[in-house]
Amino acid sequence: MLGPIINSSCILFGALIGSYIGRLLGETFRKHLMLVFGCINIGMGVFMISKTQALPPVVCSLLLGTLVGEIFRLEYLIMIIAHKVSTAFSRIGKKQNTSLEYMREQFSIFLVVFAGSGLGFFGAMQEGLTGDPSLLIIKALLDFPTALFIAANTGAIIGILCVPQFLVQAIVLLSAGFVGQFTTPFLLDNFSGCGGFIMLATGLRTCGIMQFPILSMLPAFLCSMPLSLLWLHFFA
Repeated sequence: MLGPIINSSCILFGALIGSYIGRLLGETFRKHLMLVFGCINIGMGVFMISKTQALPPVVCSLLLGTLVGEIFRLEYLIMIIAHKVSTAFSRIGKKQNTSLEYMREQFSIFLVVFAGSGLGFFGAMQEGLTGDPSLLIIKALLDFPTALFIAANTGAIIGILCVPQFLVQAIVLLSAGFVGQFTTPFLLDNFSGCGGFIMLATGLRTCGIMQFPILSMLPAFLCSMPLSLLWLHFFA
């Protein structure tokens, strides 16, 4: 459980530090760094997509997962929760001239960056299977400056995202032993490709290029391995 603890702690401390030094960072500087983070997400997404062994089941996973997310209005429900949390901490937003709408948008994006990234899933799965937390430590090094600069805009409230991230990684880590009995390199590579598309969409949204329904796309993770198994059974 070392990896999830380190990763979530980095988000929390990054948010706390960023909320205090935010006034020392110019708005243009912060915006430029956000574009860089968006570019990094795009690059990571492209890299993860390149590992895909069979594109059809990955595409079907994204379509089916997004359909499920839209039917259950997953993005809307999470945004409502973000709205309630943002309202509770509205004084922070006003103090830093940050609108609640902007805070909700950041919650939507960075909930995926922190809790829904492919690197986090694979890192937790690796630690669960081998005891090696190295991938999650790498993710922690990326998440710390991300949380710091986001908190410069939104305040320390963004640090609350360490909770869903820890829960997701802990669940994946604890279930890795069971899931590992059924996974193969083919399934993992397609899982990576699915996460890559979501990371790519996250990067484009971070850069303000296109407002993808990122949270509604998350059920695609659950569809990836079953559909890849069906692909192997009928077409391999």
